[in-house]
Parts: sequence; C-alpha cells; structure tokens
Amino acid sequence: MAAPVVAETEAAEATPKKKTPWFRITVMILFGIVYAWDLFEALSNLIGKVDEVAQINQVRELNGFAPNDVPWIPLIANLLLPLAVYGIALWFARRRSVGMLAIMLLAGLGVVAAVSLSFTAYVLKIS
Repeated sequence: MAAPVVAETEAAEATPKKKTPWFRITVMILFGIVYAWDLFEALSNLIGKVDEVAQINQVRELNGFAPNDVPWIPLIANLLLPLAVYGIALWFARRRSVGMLAIMLLAGLGVVAAVSLSFTAYVLKIS
C-alpha cells in the first residue's frame, strides 16, 4: 500500500510549477503605464472641473443666478474606468497567450479612450 502513495507524491513533485514569463509581466507593466496615464488624466479632470465649477458658481452668485452642481457621477466613473477595464482585461486574458493579452489590453485601452472622451464631452456640455 505504501508504494502507490510514494508514486503519487513523486508524480506531484515532478510536475513543474507554472511561472509567469518575463515578457508577459513586461506587457502588463507597459500597458499598466498607459492605463495609469488615463487614470492621471481622469484625476486631473476631476480636480480641474471641481475648481472650474466653483469659480463659475462665484460669478453666478454675484449676478443672482443659482449655482451649478458638480457632475460627480461622470467624473467619478471616468476615474474608476481605467482601473476597471485594466482589471477586466487581465481577468479575461489570465490563461491566454501573451499576444492575446496584448490584444485584450489594447482593446480595453480603446474602450477607455472612447468612454473617457464621451464623459468629457458630457461634462463640458452640462456645465
């Protein structure tokens, strides 16, 4: 009875543990930098738009008009979008090849760019 147990443990030890290749990590880091740029852009839009609305509201109050609201929902959604899309792309490409990972991250980057542009246009239109 001891022989099959030894054979099973030897077979389990013989299977190599799968390592993440260095080029897969490199692709994730390079695309992560580009996604971080979109995140920085969304953060600067958030800070800039809040300041801009505050200045516009000062002028509106001096002239007797009601103040404008800050468009928080599209600004926060624009801030969370790069993080969510990067995470989703990594999740779907976790067991795929490096080429497929790069394609999914590139497609996600296109989604982030298009939706961020739509949010920016919407925020400019309502304020």
